[in-house]
Amino acid sequence: MTTDVKKAPSHGRITKLLTDLGPYFRRLNSTESSYFFDCLEICVDDQKEPEEREFLGWWMIVKKYENSFEYERFNGRYNLPGDWEDVTIHKKDQQQLDNSFELFLGRLEKLLEFETQLPLNAREVVCNEI
Repeated sequence: MTTDVKKAPSHGRITKLLTDLGPYFRRLNSTESSYFFDCLEICVDDQKEPEEREFLGWWMIVKKYENSFEYERFNGRYNLPGDWEDVTIHKKDQQQLDNSFELFLGRLEKLLEFETQLPLNAREVVCNEI
């Protein structure tokens, strides 16, 4: 008698899949059960030298649970020291961030559901808009 129980992908396999997905995955900021993604979407001042530029964007943390993945999204500024700051985003910029995020989220959701048969659910979406 055989059983067709599909084993969940290992952390290494998930990391490989996320790395292949594209540039938003940050392996060094991730752990066995938590995966970090970010996107530098809008340059705050493109007149500055590249190494002096800050960006508006989004970041998200995806956590793996037994029966699902859950994500939490944040918006803010990626500052010169290389840290994300939670700042208020203007409405027109927020639309651009939302569009970028939704495109990526669709790709991530399809990948995780296909490869792991586990759904990706929103935990909380944080939107700072003026």
